[in-house]
Amino acid sequence: MSVNGIGSNYCYMGTDVNHMQEKASDTNAGRKVTQQPVNLSISDEGRNMLREMVNKFEPDSDYVNARELTIQNTNEVAWEHYTAMRGISSQTLKDGNYNVEDVMKSIMDTYEARYNEIVKEHENGDREVSYELTGKRSLTLEEDLAGLDEAFKMRLANLEGYITCQQTNKAFENPDSSWFFNRNGSQNEGKTQDRIPLFDTEYRDSAVSIMEQTREKFLAAFKSFGYKKGAAIGILADVLNKNISFAAKTNHLL
Repeated sequence: MSVNGIGSNYCYMGTDVNHMQEKASDTNAGRKVTQQPVNLSISDEGRNMLREMVNKFEPDSDYVNARELTIQNTNEVAWEHYTAMRGISSQTLKDGNYNVEDVMKSIMDTYEARYNEIVKEHENGDREVSYELTGKRSLTLEEDLAGLDEAFKMRLANLEGYITCQQTNKAFENPDSSWFFNRNGSQNEGKTQDRIPLFDTEYRDSAVSIMEQTREKFLAAFKSFGYKKGAAIGILADVLNKNISFAAKTNHLL
């Protein structure tokens, strides 16, 4: 099995900002991000700040050519599972008509699907793989699942990036969006108080925490006698129902 490219990515600037960017990890793979345009006039300083905010939450591997990586700084097992998970998500989250909770459900659903696939592939022993950098080798079930856990963390980084973009879209959806870069000025004092919470990291931290809780509950359910495929989304729904404030903030981003 060979790891080629980074698959398709979904939504990094939500439904208000539309651009297309292509990044290829090798000659056989790439991704395209498409969103909707909005007419805003933002200074160079502002654009640089937004770019830094978004890049902060992107996995470094999204921006590095696979051929430039070395065995020491990449985990091809995790990368295989990451691209598989993101590839599945790209098929369900492709029309722009989704929100943070939809993205969370997609990540959990693909994590569960990949987890089941890995366990099944190891029913008869170790899994034989062939990677571009490390070559042919045998993977134990423990190594495979550890790689999946790393891939899950990378998907959570994608989730944080998505939330950051949604928050940015919300802050700049009005004509007076320049308030953010002049928020210390007296003329923006009243408006600043209402909008600064949009960039509060607490919401992003809550999303990650909810996902981690869901993963732990799923693993416990998987080992139980009554486990049924598709349990992850139901578990996530239960965790979300207990976080009323998170749901309210999610609705605020719509």
